[in-house]
Amino acid sequence: MIDDPSSDDRVSCVLPAYNEAASLDDTVARWATALERCTREYEIIVVDDGSDDDTARVLRALAKRYDRLRIVTHRTNLGYGAAIRNGFAQATLPLLFFTDADGQYEPDDIRLLLDAIPSADLAVGYRRRRADPRVRCIVSRGYNLVARRLLGVTLRDLNCAFKLMRRETVERLRLESTDFCISAEMAANARSARMQIVEIPVRHRPRHAGRSTVRPFHVVASLYGLARLRLRRRVVSLPQRGVEARQREGTSVSAFQ
Repeated sequence: MIDDPSSDDRVSCVLPAYNEAASLDDTVARWATALERCTREYEIIVVDDGSDDDTARVLRALAKRYDRLRIVTHRTNLGYGAAIRNGFAQATLPLLFFTDADGQYEPDDIRLLLDAIPSADLAVGYRRRRADPRVRCIVSRGYNLVARRLLGVTLRDLNCAFKLMRRETVERLRLESTDFCISAEMAANARSARMQIVEIPVRHRPRHAGRSTVRPFHVVASLYGLARLRLRRRVVSLPQRGVEARQREGTSVSAFQ
């Protein structure tokens, strides 16, 4: 039962999942309980991104217990960003949220984002105290630094998988990334569009089931992805600067010229 009867929030919660059979039962249960308490309507969309463990079987069993659970299945592993984008594409409610399926975030913290979203385009979490191995934390800090230098983004915790936005915001962001760079693209495109982003501290706990599927090659691929995003933004922005310069000179120029 909803704790706040005045709540009018209707949320589609997207959980990208790759080989998370051991985590999903607990994760879906916790999110269903939290969303039941703090929203008027919700749906949980788990995107099985080509898992080769028992994820599909676990999801079929969970779908019999939770009538607001929907399943999107990729036959092959398309990538973290592709899972989020396809989950958003299947969402039916006005507010779109995504988080990881490993259960490391506290579902009740979504209330903080719901309180902030009326005055922002995006409400994003940052991990108050990250509960990951030291090496992974160091790599993450390095990634954040590179992203700031290449893309000009200033979020404290770029890859924190705890983000809420309106459907129209997602449409304006025009996301293209299929990999872990999706959060960097989200932040960079929001900055370019002068969107209002609110950052909120959220809790983070150690993984209690399953194993992380992030591997060293994902780090290399993510750095390559940042460079690709940087190049794409330069290709798009340079012609636009030329158009603006000629317009300032009093010449009418078509952007499609």
